[in-house]
Amino acid sequence: MPSPVDRNARRTAWRWTTLLATVAAGCTAALVVTGCETAARRTGVSGPSIYYPPAPQEPRVVALGALRTSAAPSKTEVELSRFLFGVEPPADLAIANPTGLASDTQRLLICDSALNGVLAWNFYTGTLDWNCGTPDLDRPFAIDIAPDGHRIICDLNGVWRCDGVGNVEQVYRLPEPYKPAGVLAVGDKVWVANHARHRIEVFDLESGEYERAIGGQGTGPGQFALPRDMTRTPDGNVCVVDMLNNRVQVLDSEGNWLRNVGGPGNIAGSFGRPKGVAVGPDGTIFVTDAFSQRVHAFSTDGQPLLAFGEPDSGIGALAMPNGVAVVSVRPPSDRPLPPNIEPRYYVVVGEQLARPGVRVYAWLGHDEETHAGLRPLPSGESLAWAPSFPESTAINPHWHADRCTTCHNEANGALQPIPPTDQDALCLSCHDGVQAPADPHPIGRPANTQTVKTPGDWPLVNGAIGCMTCHDIERHCDPAASRPAINFVLLRGYDPQRPLDYCTKCHLPDVGARFSPHRQRDMTGHTRMDSCLFCHTQRPDVPEDGQRRFDPLLRTVSSDLCLNCHAPHWDLSPLGHVDRPVPPHMREWMLMRELSLQLPHASRAELQRRAQQSTRDPARLPLGDGAVTCYTCHNPHYDGLFPANSELGSLANNPADRRSALRTDWIDLCSECHQH
Repeated sequence: MPSPVDRNARRTAWRWTTLLATVAAGCTAALVVTGCETAARRTGVSGPSIYYPPAPQEPRVVALGALRTSAAPSKTEVELSRFLFGVEPPADLAIANPTGLASDTQRLLICDSALNGVLAWNFYTGTLDWNCGTPDLDRPFAIDIAPDGHRIICDLNGVWRCDGVGNVEQVYRLPEPYKPAGVLAVGDKVWVANHARHRIEVFDLESGEYERAIGGQGTGPGQFALPRDMTRTPDGNVCVVDMLNNRVQVLDSEGNWLRNVGGPGNIAGSFGRPKGVAVGPDGTIFVTDAFSQRVHAFSTDGQPLLAFGEPDSGIGALAMPNGVAVVSVRPPSDRPLPPNIEPRYYVVVGEQLARPGVRVYAWLGHDEETHAGLRPLPSGESLAWAPSFPESTAINPHWHADRCTTCHNEANGALQPIPPTDQDALCLSCHDGVQAPADPHPIGRPANTQTVKTPGDWPLVNGAIGCMTCHDIERHCDPAASRPAINFVLLRGYDPQRPLDYCTKCHLPDVGARFSPHRQRDMTGHTRMDSCLFCHTQRPDVPEDGQRRFDPLLRTVSSDLCLNCHAPHWDLSPLGHVDRPVPPHMREWMLMRELSLQLPHASRAELQRRAQQSTRDPARLPLGDGAVTCYTCHNPHYDGLFPANSELGSLANNPADRRSALRTDWIDLCSECHQH
């Protein structure tokens, strides 16, 4: 570990070298940049996509490469250093093993356990240097910058609070077993994640006195299995990485459990070994996962948005991501920011294995995102909006203070309440599946049976289920209310992190199987038409021959229809499949594959001629407005609803692929669209 004297000498020489490099490089910088751009434009060579998700989807993240340190000294700079200082300039300061990251308004601090110190990237000078505000450390691995500017650092010897010049002001330590793994200043307290006891230890920030513990070993809410990194949220809560439980727990400032984010799995929004967590100023949650080798992004309420930085993806690649932080100023990186891109902020990630350093990503956000998780309607939209499905004529009266009398009678200048017995008829006067979307759940059924127990505080209509039983519609009546981006139909007790569990609010899971809208037949073999309304705006005909009619009346033709309930899974293609337009040559090939089943002896030329003359879309693998969707590859219909191997009833033969509802075995699925 370098001594303070060695560090000071190195800092001085490094700064002089940086100054000399600036002078020497200034004369040629413009020529070099212009030459590089001209060469790239001339060759037309383009590398891997830097956007997540890839085109044609709307990008939310741009990979900018690694945090760029100063260039190695040139021959001229070496000679000048020898002449002025009598020594050669030191080697370029580089990041060796980044673990914990923290940032404030002036700098990004990087714990480097291999260099036994904390590095600082200055937002304003653009330089990377040893951080003066830390003591001598033994492999530091976690750090936080307290609101008063003090650093709180974990190393192998304990937890330290230091001032801006490295003086230790407080030590936070417990009797064994005590193995700190993460640290965070929460108000006038210090939270320390304790691996040895699977809990969070709470200390007084100033005195260092131990006060209490939060949680303990377990899998329930507020329990932990190796708690690790922590971060503050804009609303004053705390996110804690619960590593072996493969989740992030959100606690309030008193340590009370609020909700979980993510969970175990191998799809976007789930983890195998989460390590770091950071939260943007808009409430977006970023979690690094060493198992999937990605950063997972979640909305404020824990909805998975996307995962980015997967392995082998060019300059954005990650192999062992660890710490993560959010900064407002663009760090100097390998790749400049593309033109016409306006990031909200930047996400920086410590990479420990492949080209160790700090990866830089620009976060662009997404349209429906606000700090509160709500999406206000643009001015006048609630008056002009009409359903998008065929033959719809209704004008949306919701979320607009001037449209209350659409539902309510008015007397003496006051809106009158709607009698419970009249509410369902009023709702169905629009929500009939023609003027406005129909509710897929039947009303008028008994609220409590042997298999159904409706929550006692949910309103009923003479003991039966009504529209207001599930929908808390009163919020529409608040003139200041805005339309939520999540749960915009205002279901009571709805948890957006567990949408498939909503049915168990009433349907007893220990009595019968969980309801699935994909089971379109009951135990007697009759079609359950009500289940169709989860995806269709009207009850469609069920063709006995299983041939596609190309008029499904879907609520939406994009993959959003499926992602309302299901989380997206990893995509084998680096360009992604979901909602990508199908080019003409691929559509032609898909039609040729279908025709080959009908005309097994036809020549390739004949199949191609017929496909080129066809005006219909592919039927075996349906598209959504000419694009690939989730239901292109997965069949949402219950096995047996349509004839086997028909256009609507085709399912894979392989049992594992059939359980995933693939339309054909995965080994053959690619060739349905892609020619060999």
